[in-house]
Amino acid sequence: MRAIFQSAAIANSSGSLVTAGLLDVTTVVLGGGVSRAWHLLAPAVHRALAAEPPVSGQELRVLPALLGGDAVAVGAAARVRTELGGV
Repeated sequence: MRAIFQSAAIANSSGSLVTAGLLDVTTVVLGGGVSRAWHLLAPAVHRALAAEPPVSGQELRVLPALLGGDAVAVGAAARVRTELGGV
């Protein structure tokens, strides 16, 4: 089980590093199942980021979504509200 979380953490870290390099961001927020398992993933994510720092040289923060699995739905609802003129 530990190996599965290690692999997931490395994959998320790699994806976050690529995203940071392409979009010049310094914070990545992970939601859904990843945020629900953050306590299991966080140590390996931090080790992977320390082993391979971002190309920009700026620290990359990878954080769990505070809304967990609801983050996508809340974000979509906020976007619809904005598009409809703040209804």
